[in-house]
Amino acid sequence: TSDRKRMSVVCSTKDGGAVVTTKGADSVMEGLCSGPLPSEAVRALGEFSRQGLRTLLVARRRVAPLDFAAWRARWDKANSAMEDRTAKVEAVAAAIEESLMFTGVTALEDRLQDRVPSTIAMLREAGIRVWVLTGDKVETAVEIAKSCQLIDSGMRLVEVVNATSSKDCTRMLREGLEGSPEKNMSGGERGIVLDGGSVSYILEDKKARTALYELAVASSSCVCCRLSPLQKRELVELVRQENPTAITLAIGDGANDVPMIQGAHVGIGVRGKEGSAAVQACDMAVSEFSFLGNLVLCHGRKSYRRIATFLCFFIYKSVALGWSYIVYAHAMLFSGEGAYPQWLDVVWNPLTSCAVVLILASDIDVPDKVALQSPHLYAPGPERRLFNPCSFARWMAVATIHGVLSWCVPVYWLTTKPERLERPLAEGGAFWQASFTAFSTVFMTVHLKLFMVAKKPLQWIGIVALVLELVLYLPIALGLGSGLAPSHELLGAPQKVFLSWRHLAIIFVVPVLAVLPEILQAVICSYSRVRRRSRRGTVTVADRAVSRQLVHSGGGDSSDSGEDSSQEGDSSSEEHDGVFTC
Repeated sequence: TSDRKRMSVVCSTKDGGAVVTTKGADSVMEGLCSGPLPSEAVRALGEFSRQGLRTLLVARRRVAPLDFAAWRARWDKANSAMEDRTAKVEAVAAAIEESLMFTGVTALEDRLQDRVPSTIAMLREAGIRVWVLTGDKVETAVEIAKSCQLIDSGMRLVEVVNATSSKDCTRMLREGLEGSPEKNMSGGERGIVLDGGSVSYILEDKKARTALYELAVASSSCVCCRLSPLQKRELVELVRQENPTAITLAIGDGANDVPMIQGAHVGIGVRGKEGSAAVQACDMAVSEFSFLGNLVLCHGRKSYRRIATFLCFFIYKSVALGWSYIVYAHAMLFSGEGAYPQWLDVVWNPLTSCAVVLILASDIDVPDKVALQSPHLYAPGPERRLFNPCSFARWMAVATIHGVLSWCVPVYWLTTKPERLERPLAEGGAFWQASFTAFSTVFMTVHLKLFMVAKKPLQWIGIVALVLELVLYLPIALGLGSGLAPSHELLGAPQKVFLSWRHLAIIFVVPVLAVLPEILQAVICSYSRVRRRSRRGTVTVADRAVSRQLVHSGGGDSSDSGEDSSQEGDSSSEEHDGVFTC
């Protein structure tokens, strides 16, 4: 198993005895052999590991007939045990894997999939910290990390291997974080190399855990070797515990990656030749490791922007309408009367929800090809630029301004105080005409705001949805103002409003004035960005695509792709058999 790090085959012989052949990691097999390994074997293990080959050590022993018969009885009893069967079977298996004689060393080339180095390079350039969590030897894992561009030639490596205690691990981690003058001379980024024994000491001590996390934040990559499946998961949980705001992703293709995949926020399974356990335990599955770049930098980036904008906009439109009730309630001394006829409230959500879903689901800020070529566009997600307390507060402030303007301008310009206070209100009278005008104004304002936050150019399905909502509003409003409507407060009011130039002027002018600051800011920011990049002479495809986007100051989602950013995201980790990233 992955915890045992070895496998044995027991073959019976004609004389009633048995031959036990065991293969496994050299770190485990050395302790099972009857004597030290030959110098040639040690030299071969080191040479194969430096070539990036996965090595195994093979040993065997002969078991006498009487000893084998006694062991076979214990084996059968352990397999039929009703309690602690697994532990008993492992104990019996370990009893025969003793005093082995060295047989030989095997070396296997585990080739990387296509585009693995370029994918890891993209993730690192996007500010994602990548960890390789593997069961290989230190030398093998380091060579594989170099071949997949996880470790660069100029990178400073902090090696925490062969530690003897948690204090020893803490000391080495602190030294690596501070950096001695000799280590800092090479410059470049910092990387970490850990082995399974050192990880065990680190996980047991709180100070060592904190030191590892602080060093991980200051590093761009990490290679952890000789890890068990449980240790892989514990490293993922370490990051989540030390930084609750960190977002972690784990990717793997084998059963030994399942604990790590289940311990991360997002688990990715790679369909491969190592079974389907990882695919069955993951949140989503991919056929190749290289698809992770599209999943994170394209799908993940767009999903974050779309969901953040949708949540803010959906609350914004409800708050904008709600301010009409708040203002009117204060004016009427909280008499309990509604600012709008109830049937206008009923049609509000159906006429303002469909377009935003279709527009945000289909909009494209930059093509996927550009997003893959410019990983820094991923930065708004880890930095939480589009959905945070400040951006949400800006959305609510804009909703307040839009809601108050949309109610106060029509009602206080089109009606007098006696008309607002007279009771009972006349059906289709001056107040209900002003109320319908205010509702139409906030309806137009919300849709104009939606047009501002949408990425340009709009897709055809988004244009159709937006136009359809605006067009459907006219017959629905006229129907509510007819004698066939369930409520007669609006009787004849929509017809009078649509035929009055004063009412129509308010419906079309007030929304433009409400959104005018955002329009001006978007134009100024786009113009200044183009001038700045043209002055530097570095206008790229991504720059030109981003410069066409509008800045959404009211929504707090400005320059989600347009600002150059190479800052690293929150801590994460990835494995050669599995990945852990944020």
